[in-house]
Amino acid sequence: MKLLPILSEIIDKKGLILALKMMDFSEKEAKNELNYHLNRVKNLPEMVKGYRILRVNDKKDINLDKIGSHFSENKVDLLSNHSYLTGLGEKYYLITAKIPKNDIDLEETIKNNILYPHENEITVKNKGKNVKIVKIEEINTENDDFLL
Repeated sequence: MKLLPILSEIIDKKGLILALKMMDFSEKEAKNELNYHLNRVKNLPEMVKGYRILRVNDKKDINLDKIGSHFSENKVDLLSNHSYLTGLGEKYYLITAKIPKNDIDLEETIKNNILYPHENEITVKNKGKNVKIVKIEEINTENDDFLL
């Protein structure tokens, strides 16, 4: 399947280039940056392993039907760079999920990676309604062993 031509039709390239230019990218740099992100999403596997951190009072408070929209492909980066000040609740949980590529919002993923390049995240459609949850594990943020 030729995904790049399809992406060109559904992605607002002009809007993304404009956003990059507002971030002091030259026209050429903006086009190169956008092409980098287009190729990145084009080359995602059909099933992407993703990670998400949730803060809730109890594991039973996690909405398994709509687990959320923002996932990272890199577990270690997520655990070491995530702000543990977000969310409501006393406990943190690491969600490991399998995300079908067709459930990834490609334009939002590209936008978010342009605006927040350090997060390197994937944005999922429908608040993660169609992701398959593989594992839910509690994170002890007072112990660096959770990074392993």
